[in-house]
Amino acid sequence: MGLLGALVILIAALWPVPALLVQDLDGPEVMGIFPVGPGQTLHLRYRHSLYGGRVWEHFRIGREGLVLVAVEAEREAALEYYGLPRRIRYRTGGGIVEGLKLPVGELVVRATSLGERTLVVGGRAIPLAAGREGHRIRLRVVSLPAVRLVWNRLRDYGKGR
Repeated sequence: MGLLGALVILIAALWPVPALLVQDLDGPEVMGIFPVGPGQTLHLRYRHSLYGGRVWEHFRIGREGLVLVAVEAEREAALEYYGLPRRIRYRTGGGIVEGLKLPVGELVVRATSLGERTLVVGGRAIPLAAGREGHRIRLRVVSLPAVRLVWNRLRDYGKGR
């Protein structure tokens, strides 16, 4: 392999890559680290505390973190509650507000079993309240060495996740 090959492997392992860090602010653990790319979408799904029904907040990974791009809900009143700067498009089973580009950077949500907040990223659904009733959960985009993401993936694979 030689010195040049070893140097290339070392650089690749330490190369910073974007990842979504899901952290329990009221507990000692990082709940998950997920590789993400610019423009990738993720979704936060929950039951609205005031109007009931499901709500889906759709985010895109932007340069400065999370960007809210759409909100949809089973109950139109939930969408009206948020006072979003776009018109609600009503449809069977609820409504949606699209075309948003609201930078939020990072997001802190309260994990409750009643709200059933669930993060959907990369095809995986992660229930945020599982064993964390009332905890504050932070979602933020960070830059980590590639080797850290590989290590986390191998560890999760070993745990059967």
